[in-house]
Amino acid sequence: MSQTFQKSRFFLLHPEVNAGKVERLESLHREYVAYVRICVQAMIDGRRLNLARSEKQAFFPCSETLTSQIEKNARDHAIQVVSTWAKSRYTLRVKGVISKAKRDGEVSPEQAKALYTIGKYLRDQPGRGITQDDIDLYWKFLDERGGRKPEISDTLPMRLTEMTARLEDPKEASIGDFWLRVSSLEARKSIWLPLVGSPYITKADQVSKGILVRKTKKGFWRFEVVEKREWVVPEPKDLPSHAPRLGVDVGLNILAATSDGDLYGASFKPRFDRLYKRVRDLRANRMRQGFRDNSPRLDALESKLSGMIKTETGRIANNLVQRHPGTVFVLEDLDLRGCRGQKRFAYRALYRALSSKAPVEVVNPAYTSQECPSCGYISRSNRSGTSFSCRSCGRKAHADWVGASGILRRSEDKSIGCGDHPSSVKATLQRRFLVKRNSPARSLLAPSPLGRSLTTEVLVQSGIGTGSNLVSASPP
Repeated sequence: MSQTFQKSRFFLLHPEVNAGKVERLESLHREYVAYVRICVQAMIDGRRLNLARSEKQAFFPCSETLTSQIEKNARDHAIQVVSTWAKSRYTLRVKGVISKAKRDGEVSPEQAKALYTIGKYLRDQPGRGITQDDIDLYWKFLDERGGRKPEISDTLPMRLTEMTARLEDPKEASIGDFWLRVSSLEARKSIWLPLVGSPYITKADQVSKGILVRKTKKGFWRFEVVEKREWVVPEPKDLPSHAPRLGVDVGLNILAATSDGDLYGASFKPRFDRLYKRVRDLRANRMRQGFRDNSPRLDALESKLSGMIKTETGRIANNLVQRHPGTVFVLEDLDLRGCRGQKRFAYRALYRALSSKAPVEVVNPAYTSQECPSCGYISRSNRSGTSFSCRSCGRKAHADWVGASGILRRSEDKSIGCGDHPSSVKATLQRRFLVKRNSPARSLLAPSPLGRSLTTEVLVQSGIGTGSNLVSASPP
């Protein structure tokens, strides 16, 4: 089954927009944020994790400034904020607290089952095996071990539906590629905003109804929409068996290495490391002083860090898809819990960018970067930084290329699945190496380049280089 994606597009305010219109938009945003904050606090005080449609009108206080439709949007936004927070707190913290209380005998198995149900399905009303005592105990765990309650930032975006905002094509206006009609704080008086268009959108009917309006940290207004056109990405199993495959490894010193020898983002790591160290040191300093986790400065640095990764990996994904059309890209199925720094950030971003543009397959990552591509010998000593030198046959190569080529070979290996434990994978690889070593055809163990002779030159303009694939003269 192919995957279908819709892409988000955004518009910006035209630089010649009337200052009075901007002030009316800012006033609307301030009232919207203030009302969402009130609704979120009402749900926390009322011990509610979710609300049915029929409960909203009676539960929330009425806004004195917002129109009824924008008030409805703000209420739905508040419910989404609280529900998302409750789900994350259950998964990350409260679920473990319940399990520990069950093991220690503090709660019975039946009560633990009810507590799990409350957290998983956001049940906050008695019934169907859940009592008020269960709900009170769950909220006790949530208050004591759930961490901070949701906080509404002044930069919270506004969610505007088709009843409160409409994108229109220009008619006689001399400025703006589009016009956005937005309901204001005054009844039956709209704000008409000229927008600078996106190169992907030429007509207003090319986007879905509903707009997300946000003010960036630099003070620019941004209007996000969803393009109606659907992008279909086939699954690897839907492609012919002879479809080409390309192994892609996220390296320690580069953003991506491919099995055909290309290196991407070699100049990115120094810039990333400098900013990552600033973020890490600032957060550690705040923890030592007992300050709250985040600050405006820390948020800005982390946003910049995420933006750097997203921009660079998106550029790499576009380059890979353009250079390798109709190819299945093979990546590692990484467990990122023990991963730090660039690799953790880059793997997630690259996987998302590639999977939205081309078919992607994941494989078991165990020992792909330690296995010699010539003889199959695996050892941690084979690799040192970006250098790979096999302790058995003497094969030398760029370590990230070895990882990418190992990922590609793993995709063709039907005996090793993603769910296999690393110890069983190691035993399988060692057994194969011994069979190969004891084979009469000892020449199979000779170091072979498995491809063209490569260099380590990096093209500064494009950020693309090639991995070393050298062969030693003789085994050590």
